[in-house]
Amino acid sequence: MASSGSSSPRFRRPAPLFDSVAEAIPGEPDPSTSTDLAHDSAQALLHGVFHSSDPEVVERVLRLAAQDGLSDLAALWSSSPASTLPGALWRLYVLHTWVQHSGDDVVRRYRAGSRTVPGLRYLSGFSEPPDVMHVQRTMDDILRGAFVGDLGLALTRAGAVATILAHGTAQLADSDRDPDRTLQAERLLSTGEELAMAGRHAEAGRLD
Repeated sequence: MASSGSSSPRFRRPAPLFDSVAEAIPGEPDPSTSTDLAHDSAQALLHGVFHSSDPEVVERVLRLAAQDGLSDLAALWSSSPASTLPGALWRLYVLHTWVQHSGDDVVRRYRAGSRTVPGLRYLSGFSEPPDVMHVQRTMDDILRGAFVGDLGLALTRAGAVATILAHGTAQLADSDRDPDRTLQAERLLSTGEELAMAGRHAEAGRLD
């Protein structure tokens, strides 16, 4: 799982979640303004959901990963460092999307990894033993928490999930003699470390 988006990003205005988000994503941005656009759009999305009293707004954010809107966010967020809000949210969305689309594979990796790093199981919030539906619901809860709960805790929990999956992927790579899984394990571990770092920055008020 990579934490970067397409090498040829497309910028187009999606059906906006909020007017402020739409205003932060122009049709053809100057590359020199991409960093500002990434930060502005991430802040607009986060604050728009947090200050909304409409539960449907939250559900639309949860569904964003399955809609075209994510490709627009990828174009803005995917190259942002993990220590920034857009970079952290991008990594969280990528992890969430993968778990939703590959539930059976995720559960297998999680079960293998949870035996290696049992202390992270409680932080991740997955059931023991996990099943596909619970794993997917838990990732929904983590993503929801990033927008309407405690951002730092949500990122920390996502980091724990990615780290457990990294350890499980490494074990499966050894048993299956699969070099591709070894590379996946390295990427997952990096993502886990980056999300955990972003969680610490959020708790310290330094994630922007």
